[in-house]
Amino acid sequence: MAKETLLILLGILAASISFKVGLNKWLESKPESVPPPVVVRPNPPQPVQLISSPQEEKAKGEPKAEEKKQTPPPEPQRQKEDLIAKNTKEKKTKEVQKTHRSKNLTAQKQATRKEVAKQKKQPEKPKREVKEYVIQIGTFSSKEKADRALKKAISMGYRAEIVREGKLYKVRVRVKTDNPKKVLARLRSAFGSATIKR
Repeated sequence: MAKETLLILLGILAASISFKVGLNKWLESKPESVPPPVVVRPNPPQPVQLISSPQEEKAKGEPKAEEKKQTPPPEPQRQKEDLIAKNTKEKKTKEVQKTHRSKNLTAQKQATRKEVAKQKKQPEKPKREVKEYVIQIGTFSSKEKADRALKKAISMGYRAEIVREGKLYKVRVRVKTDNPKKVLARLRSAFGSATIKR
């Protein structure tokens, strides 16, 4: 008994679902019906009466049945209009999203092209060869002054030495670098003079 009742209920449920689906499809395929226009007919001129009956006054106060009844569109039509409006809104939203995506992709492509162009334009700087240079930072007649210059050069991190030529004491440093101009500028600012010997 319970199985039969369950089968009947399932059958009713399936029938109502298929009815609703069929009704919706029929409503979507049905052409939109436009309500007929309201026609207002003018009243023929009536002779002027001095005394009017209560029935005539009552009739004058009430609007005509045609003017009175302008029926709103039926419910299925309103649902269809709502569905069309919703579909239109969804389409517009999708179009806006596509536009934003395409703009973002275009901007990314342009940025990538610019980066590639910059990399192509900038040639690689040739690597300079590191060489050892002997730079003379001072020539002194007294050994004490030469010793002071030597200590200062050593405190700056250079390998320094004093070379005696005749009565003069020459202070020289040995530097390994790929940019001798930079080293010369630093030594000149510290000692006042610096020249490359070899």
